[in-house]
Amino acid sequence: MTQFSTLYTARLDEELGTDDSTVLFTTARRKAAINRGVAEFADLAECFVKWSTIACTGTVGEYDLLQSSVLGATDFVRLAKEPIEFQYTDASSNVTVLAGQDDLPHRSIKWLDDYEPGWRLSTVASTQMQLPMLTYERPDGGARYLGFWPTPSTGSSAAIVARVPYVAAPPVLTSDTSEPYSGRVDLRSFHQAAVHYAAHQLEKLRRDDQASDRQLQKFLGYVARYAQSIRKKGGNTVTQVRSYFTRNRFRATNASEDPRT
Repeated sequence: MTQFSTLYTARLDEELGTDDSTVLFTTARRKAAINRGVAEFADLAECFVKWSTIACTGTVGEYDLLQSSVLGATDFVRLAKEPIEFQYTDASSNVTVLAGQDDLPHRSIKWLDDYEPGWRLSTVASTQMQLPMLTYERPDGGARYLGFWPTPSTGSSAAIVARVPYVAAPPVLTSDTSEPYSGRVDLRSFHQAAVHYAAHQLEKLRRDDQASDRQLQKFLGYVARYAQSIRKKGGNTVTQVRSYFTRNRFRATNASEDPRT
């Protein structure tokens, strides 16, 4: 376990070549630089992912992810690569889960405009059951909406929720005994990345651009190493842009279907 105190003292001393903590490389600057490195690595590597549940409302198709009342979180950075899960529970407690490329793919607004003309007019009566076929993301000024299409509806005595994976901002380290990324033991071998990023920032105080650049390259090396560690083994498969078998199944489920598709 690498504690916060070790990162901003011994580990950073080694990279800076000095144990100065009172003149140029003050303790406050060291702590701030380490925290910035932890956040930067989490952002680039997307290694700190959380799941949150949205309590969906029938006939509502979009939810602002930046509202803490929606995700119940204030550390949202962006949607993660993992698929969103949509869960429908009927009056008899039977559960239907939609997730993945076939059941609930994630599309862009341009894709919807190209392949689902008239998608913005998707409506459904609150008494009618309707499941979504895909999700999309739509930024709008200070909002960032997660959308479901067609607009889901519960029908009678049912409930719908969405489990949303997102890249989170890691907690700021304040206690000397704290560990980055909430103690994720699988990320301990990458703690040094924050040290290199901190050194990259602090070397600017010495006006040593070459040393700063070297530390940045070492930091980016850890980002690349993490990406390599989670890379899928084996080759990729080619899939259809739309699943016709899935669409046929949804035609039987959803009463409202665009006759042009």
